[in-house]
Amino acid sequence: MNYRIAKVLNSNAVLAQDEEENQVVLMSKGIGFGKRVGEKIQDNAEDRKIFYIHDDSVNSAKLKQIDSQVQQVEEVTREIVEVARERLHIDNSKLYGALLDHITFAVECLHMGLPIDNPFCGEIAILYSREYETAQIAAEIIKERIGVEIGDGETGFIALHLYSARENRHIRSAMKSTRVYSEILSMVGNAIDKKLDNTHAPAKSFLLSLHCLVTLTVNRNPIVMKLNQQVKLSMLDSYRTALQVAKMIYGEMDVQLSEDAVAFIAVDIEKLKQL
Repeated sequence: MNYRIAKVLNSNAVLAQDEEENQVVLMSKGIGFGKRVGEKIQDNAEDRKIFYIHDDSVNSAKLKQIDSQVQQVEEVTREIVEVARERLHIDNSKLYGALLDHITFAVECLHMGLPIDNPFCGEIAILYSREYETAQIAAEIIKERIGVEIGDGETGFIALHLYSARENRHIRSAMKSTRVYSEILSMVGNAIDKKLDNTHAPAKSFLLSLHCLVTLTVNRNPIVMKLNQQVKLSMLDSYRTALQVAKMIYGEMDVQLSEDAVAFIAVDIEKLKQL
C-alpha cells in the first residue's frame, strides 16, 4: 500500500494518508528525513515501519501530544549538546542532528515498550569513560524533562555518539571497534582458560591498555618496548596470543600494530594469566 505524507513530524515519524484517505502515523528510523508533504511512501516489509492508526476523534489530541514531545526532545538535545561542549570540549556541528534523531527514536521505542539492546555497554563505559559519564548526565536530563528512563543500553549509545563527535569518527566505526575489543577479550580468555569479565579490574585494565596502543598507533605515536626480544622468549604462549590479537585488530580495524605494541599486549596477557 502507498501512503502520502501529510506532515513530517520529525526524522523518525510522519503523518500520512493511506489510499482510502485514513490518517496514520508512520514511525521508523529516518522515515521523515528529507521528506516533503505530498511525497509517497510505500509499505515495505524491508523498511520495518511501525504504523499507528488513529480514530478521527483522537487524531488532533494525539498529534498535539507528538508535536509537544518533538519540541521537548529538541530542547533536551540542545541541552545535552551544551553539556558535552562544556565537559568534553566537543565542537562538532553534526552532533545535534545525530543525537536528535537517535534520542527521538529511542524515546519512541521506550514509549512503545520496546527494549533497547546494547551488548557492549560494559566495554563502552570502560573505553570511553568520560563520554559515558556525560551520557549518564544526559540520561538524567531526559528523565527529568521527558519522564523517560533510557537505561544503561541507551546511555551507552549516547556515549558512543559523543565519542564519535569528539574524535570526528562515524558512529558505526566506533561501534565496530567496541565490538572488536569485546571479541578480543573473549578470545584472550579462551586462550588462557580464564573467564574475563569486563566488570573486573584486570579485564578493564587490559581493554584500556589495548585501546591506548591502538590509539597511539593510529596517531602515529612511537611505541617502544626495550625488552621486546626477552618478552618473545620468556612469554612465548602469551606472545602467540598477542599476535592473534594484533591479527584481529588488523583484519577488523585496519590498524597494523608494531612488534613493540604486540610485546606490550603479551605482557598484559601474561599478567592476566597470573591472576
